[in-house]
Amino acid sequence: MIRLSGSEAIQVAERVWQGERRLSEAPARQLLLGRLLGSEGEGIDPQCLAVRMPGPNSYTGEDVVELQCHGGALVARLALQALLRQGARHAEPGEFTRRAFLHGKIDLTQAEAVADLIAANSQAAVKLADRQLRGLLGQRISAVDEQLTAILAEIESHLDFPEEDLDWQPPSALASTLVELGRELELLLATRADGEVLRGGISLVIAGPPNVGKSSLLNAILHRDRAIVSEIPGTTRDTIEEMAHIRGIPIRLMDTAGIREGGDIIEQAGISRAREHLLAADLVLWVMDASQPYAGQAWPEWPIRGKVIPVANKRDKMTGAAMAGLPASAPAPVYVCALDGGGLEELYTAVEQQVWSNPWAAENEVAVAARHAASLEIAVKDLAAAAPLAASEEWELAAVHLRSAIHECGQITGRTADPDLLGMIFARFCIGK
Repeated sequence: MIRLSGSEAIQVAERVWQGERRLSEAPARQLLLGRLLGSEGEGIDPQCLAVRMPGPNSYTGEDVVELQCHGGALVARLALQALLRQGARHAEPGEFTRRAFLHGKIDLTQAEAVADLIAANSQAAVKLADRQLRGLLGQRISAVDEQLTAILAEIESHLDFPEEDLDWQPPSALASTLVELGRELELLLATRADGEVLRGGISLVIAGPPNVGKSSLLNAILHRDRAIVSEIPGTTRDTIEEMAHIRGIPIRLMDTAGIREGGDIIEQAGISRAREHLLAADLVLWVMDASQPYAGQAWPEWPIRGKVIPVANKRDKMTGAAMAGLPASAPAPVYVCALDGGGLEELYTAVEQQVWSNPWAAENEVAVAARHAASLEIAVKDLAAAAPLAASEEWELAAVHLRSAIHECGQITGRTADPDLLGMIFARFCIGK
């Protein structure tokens, strides 16, 4: 499918597409069958569908034409060449969505949701993008923005007409409203971590001593034999990385070399790489052999940035007390058997609890991205500063903080976004969106 948008989209399309009636005279939003021709009248596609969508009732708000030709790289390339010769140009990344934003069809949060939807790698991420594309985040920010603008107008009337006895709200009421609006923005800000998980996923590293079943656990989570499994210690010498999903959470899953002293040069290089991944991981599954004593298998208490879930594999081979020597102060491990899948659901629950900031995070109505969070942090601080200033009738200082908070809300929805910011956002879109 080839899409054209702009004031001359229909005229350009008519120069390369021919049907029983002219495209400009045909009913809007109705597919028509015709021929696609080259610049010198040569045939490109004898059966090409065309549809026109006049602005402003189109995706971009401009006149839009879509040509649906037969698949194949050559046909599409010839069709593009013909359109370019007739005055069209290639779209920039995200230009169609950018035009939709500039013509007021969507706000900036909805435009970003288009990119999120395209990049989504889990069903939960698709749901989040869908809710944002429907405008739920933009509506909540805009509601706060409107109230702040109304409060700023009242504060500025205090400054402009200090001697007048107008119908002003009590200063305490204004301060109370500012506190409430700050709490609303804080609630949105609190969804940042969950939003980062849904959009980008987490890095989960499987680590532990040699021969405890790390590769078997990787295979069990992936539901296929991805890693070589052997009873010989040190089989895994390099990091194996795969994408997976656990309870809707996108996971960059890494299996690492068994960590121990000794081994040859190659194994030691693998162990060194494993430690690097451990230090950077969001979450670590530290795997141990449940049939062996705890001593010598314990997590080495390295200063990593992520969280650690102790996993006792080979629970089917346990005899007597679980993991002899496990101290009462040690975190209780999750007992699994990677070979038959026993305990995996309990492990997935433990992962879910460590990842989400609350049990219902995956079903949050909205979850802000890092860009939104940066503006929200500033706005929350400004409202916290403005509330006591309004209560004490320090109108000029309160107005300064309110203007800043309003600006930051506008940065999120796009109302006050500058061209550089828009360029950064739309640069991550793919061509044709």
